[in-house]
Amino acid sequence: MISDSLNIFFSFCLFSILGWILEVFYRSVRDRRFVNPGLLKGPYLILYGAGALILMGCVSLVHESNFLVKIFVYFAATTGLELISGFNAQYFFHTRLWDYSDQPFQYKGHICLKFSTYWILLAFAFEYLLLPPYQSLFNWLPHGIKTLFAGVVVSMILVDLAVLSVRQFLFANKWTKKEEAAIETEFLETAAPLLDNPTVKALSQYNHHKGKTRLDHVKEVAWLSFLWGKRLSLDCRAIVRGALLHDLFFYDWLREGPRLHGFRHPNISLKNARKITSLSKKEEDIIKKHMWPLTIIPPFYKESLIVSLVDTFCSTRDYIRSSKGKGDRSRFTVHS
Repeated sequence: MISDSLNIFFSFCLFSILGWILEVFYRSVRDRRFVNPGLLKGPYLILYGAGALILMGCVSLVHESNFLVKIFVYFAATTGLELISGFNAQYFFHTRLWDYSDQPFQYKGHICLKFSTYWILLAFAFEYLLLPPYQSLFNWLPHGIKTLFAGVVVSMILVDLAVLSVRQFLFANKWTKKEEAAIETEFLETAAPLLDNPTVKALSQYNHHKGKTRLDHVKEVAWLSFLWGKRLSLDCRAIVRGALLHDLFFYDWLREGPRLHGFRHPNISLKNARKITSLSKKEEDIIKKHMWPLTIIPPFYKESLIVSLVDTFCSTRDYIRSSKGKGDRSRFTVHS
């Protein structure tokens, strides 16, 4: 039934969106206000997309089986997925997407008999009412439209997941207030010599990404990379200094500067950085490799890879951020 990768991705995306619509309707009617369910910001619930794929596999296996076998298989598939999803959300993201603690015959608030019965009924509805017209729709739609739809939605989900994962990893409440204050102080003390340098300050005169100067950008990359470094016990001094200097060039890269800016500006930044401070081999590698994989040669140090990934994350977020002013920057503002 799931014959190729396009079918898998298209089905996952479509049913993730349909599941989101179903949950929004149910929860909004129940709470008498609009409720956007799930961890992600976009109009999709990956639980329903994954559930649809699992049910497609189940239907192909038990479509000729008797009624009781189908009940058991659908119960195991849907309730098992709900249990695993509930535990994962609580363990990795420290949140409960639903709570059945007030329901009879429940287990740790993640599953209960009442909703397991609902899922079985929905599974039968999926098999007999939804799957046949869906298969007709899939066969009717042009290949290009299916590919475009799946590509756009999967990309949105991946970016959404990346933003959520980074925020959770960096900003989850794993430090005490005293530790947070010490971490911020350490960052400022490490960054201060460069942030006080007139050459680095001059980056504030250049627009870099949407609504953000180049100085804003390098400070954000330095701060987020520093937090990653603290989590992973890396060389945070090299991370901060390399990140603050990774875009040390002085032209509007959208309108002027050398051709193939993306490939060439790391070396330009490294040359400028050497003029204002001495650099360690690790700091040089951070500056030179921050555009990897455009640099072809991969980062030599873990610290270089962290800065490269954070730089990509910050740049992507700047351009996909919705038009709500300047959006939400990192919770810590660096004071130069």
